[in-house]
Amino acid sequence: MNKIFSSLLIIFITQSLFAAYITNDIVDGCNIPTLHSVNNTTNMLPVFTPYQYTCSSGSFLPAYTLGCQTCPAGYTCNGGTFDFNETETQGLVQKTFITQSTQYTCSDNFLNAGNNTTNMLPVFTPNQHTCSAGYYLPANIDECTICPNDNICIGGTYTFNETNDQGIEACSENTYAPIGSTVCYPHILHIGEDVVYLKSEKLTTPSLNIGMDDGIFYANMTTEPTLMNRDSEHYLKLEFNNTVYYVCDDTTLR
Repeated sequence: MNKIFSSLLIIFITQSLFAAYITNDIVDGCNIPTLHSVNNTTNMLPVFTPYQYTCSSGSFLPAYTLGCQTCPAGYTCNGGTFDFNETETQGLVQKTFITQSTQYTCSDNFLNAGNNTTNMLPVFTPNQHTCSAGYYLPANIDECTICPNDNICIGGTYTFNETNDQGIEACSENTYAPIGSTVCYPHILHIGEDVVYLKSEKLTTPSLNIGMDDGIFYANMTTEPTLMNRDSEHYLKLEFNNTVYYVCDDTTLR
């Protein structure tokens, strides 16, 4: 019995053993779902997980790029978490611009065509302009303009109109007004190439009184050196009670 046992033990120990061993370190999260052992070699089948990037508001993930980038002009970037993609840019939306000089708002009445296009029905709001005294809003013009000769412009707020002037009124027959005036005057005093617009109401004391067939009319007088009118380069000086006065109209005294 002892001899038989010893022989069997020797045969068992010297028998060759075969096994498959994996000594590789797994890097970057590669998984190995299947191992095939053929002639002591191992085939590894990796499963790759794409990188993820979290972009803050104002940035996006370009295609085939390892990192977020700043949102370019003309686009909206709300941020978010995106997987790396070789062909698709993520988180980048182009803005839609409507370039039209006239201000408008779009109504909710949309006409939907069968080809999935949309016809928008705009509701236009014309521009408004506030003109100062002596200015008016001409037809089909989007800015105030100085009042012309022999017209008055009291100023105000007007809505753009293609066909009508607004804020301007012609002086009545035989009355006159300088440029940028709010008042029509009944007479003009000519002094060389200059003029002084005379009015029917006395504004200063003393004043220059001039009698006409239809009444007495007045020009302003002041001790401050004052040109005859806004566009003149000359003075009209008078002495009254040993005091020198300057004659002028309302375009300079107002």
